[in-house]
Amino acid sequence: MTRCKPEVESGTEAAKHAFMTLDTSSLGEEVPLKNVEKAVRALWADETAGKSRASLMNFAIYGEDPSALERNTRLLGDITREHSCRAILIHNDSNGTTPSARSWVTAHCQLYDGKRSVCCEQLSFVLEGGQADGIRNILFSHVESDLPLVLWWQGELSNRLDERLYSVLDGLIVDSSQWKDPATSLKRLMKARNSNTSRFTLGDLSWMRSHVMRLTLASAFQNATLLNTLPQMNSLRVVHAPGNHTGALLLAAWIGTQLQARLASDGGKIYFLRPSGSDMEVTLETGSPEGCPLQCLELRGPESRVHIARRQGCSFVEARSERCGVASENVQPAPRDDDAELIAEQLSRFGGSTRYFETLPLFTEMVASFTS
Repeated sequence: MTRCKPEVESGTEAAKHAFMTLDTSSLGEEVPLKNVEKAVRALWADETAGKSRASLMNFAIYGEDPSALERNTRLLGDITREHSCRAILIHNDSNGTTPSARSWVTAHCQLYDGKRSVCCEQLSFVLEGGQADGIRNILFSHVESDLPLVLWWQGELSNRLDERLYSVLDGLIVDSSQWKDPATSLKRLMKARNSNTSRFTLGDLSWMRSHVMRLTLASAFQNATLLNTLPQMNSLRVVHAPGNHTGALLLAAWIGTQLQARLASDGGKIYFLRPSGSDMEVTLETGSPEGCPLQCLELRGPESRVHIARRQGCSFVEARSERCGVASENVQPAPRDDDAELIAEQLSRFGGSTRYFETLPLFTEMVASFTS
């Protein structure tokens, strides 16, 4: 990987003034941009300190939300417990007019065998007015070039994620629930993935949050009697927490894809039209802000119903199936779906999802229908 010289330097009074209102207290020791690697070497120079350095990959977070700096540092601390990496945190004030940068160095350490600490370094960069070139230069100058590079791009996908950046990524992680304009972000995402120069695997946290719902629904229809009623089911309802509309769309689109349905509308209502000609009305509802991202999934028909709910602090999934008045219930534990756990799972698998990509065509149609 080519190392580029950063196009901006730090240390000026103007740069410091530009970021004086930003809380950087969680980022560790501030160092001049040109001395970052020197400061990293100093972290590991004292062999008597009982610290061992561990790094199996480069894991970078890019974001533009200033309130996320401390949260992202905590997330990196959680992630490095299971995945040894060089952690790189980049915050960009994209509205800034004068390109400038500041940098920090710290380490996340875990006690091993009660004696030595196994540590991963975190390099943090706060940019003002960072465009595609500046972001690439900062990142490429500070990765370990012989290790894989995985980037978690937080928020909307923009033209700052350009070909010269995504062509060197081994993994790209997004969260489509954060997209205010999902149609545009999705278009940029697919352009990047389908590029001849890209090789990255893709993970969408919003898709991963629906895993337990999808698994529970598939398990319910292993009952042959209930499966026979599926062609008559004519209503699909998904309840989601505020801010998780896209995740609900993804879940509904997955169901429509499994039914081999196409999207139809009539009088403001949205339907899945199946090959048999029968339709299924699709409804998305906003639930409790205190609840799980995806709170309820329900399929109904004249004589049957499948109701799946995630309650009790998101730790359990309750499934209830009814057929001609005969009901069965099941409660099973659900894995955590916080960001740190989902990222750790993605890094462990380090691969894409075939079902996700199969779902995207219908999902793209639904994004347009449910936002028009």
